[in-house]
Amino acid sequence: MAADDPPTLSTDELWFWVTELRAGRPNAAEPTFRKIVARVEALAAAMFRKFRRVDRFVGLDDVVQNSLVRLLRALREVRPESRHHFYALANELVRRELLDLVKRYFGPQGAGTNLADVPVGDGAHDPAVADGDLERAAAFHEAVAELPTAEREVIGLIYYQNWPLTDIANLFQVSVRTVQRWRDAAVAKLRARVGDW
Repeated sequence: MAADDPPTLSTDELWFWVTELRAGRPNAAEPTFRKIVARVEALAAAMFRKFRRVDRFVGLDDVVQNSLVRLLRALREVRPESRHHFYALANELVRRELLDLVKRYFGPQGAGTNLADVPVGDGAHDPAVADGDLERAAAFHEAVAELPTAEREVIGLIYYQNWPLTDIANLFQVSVRTVQRWRDAAVAKLRARVGDW
């Protein structure tokens, strides 16, 4: 990962922080919470670029805040088994927040439904939105959410976060070849469901 990536979280830090959160003492592990916020900000920033039309209605800070609220709720129920599990959970919750925003603003009654398709932002590429097909974009992102766990997590890190295969292999503690196999299986399933992207 790049030098400007958020600080790395250890599994022990996460477990301690979740324990303190559940005991009603989230401030007891504030340095860990700062790392969690930094990680969610990085995840949301990378993913926000893939949902570029949403930025007409909400800012990245809103996505980060709402994703953190979702994450805090989830962590009251789920204890991450590892850093890998935490990243997967955070990635999934950020994606759900963005999908909900797409549905809210571009659904049948949404404020963005009748706006002209004028590119905004830094020109980030969403495979379906670039073609003006919002339903296909939503189908793509929903199809990602329905992939088997390992494949979903790998696609999430590659497509939404631009992680290299070697970093994913290190996070999952598997070989690069295993990550490639999961990626290839996920891509085949996504293409079968939504076509080329």
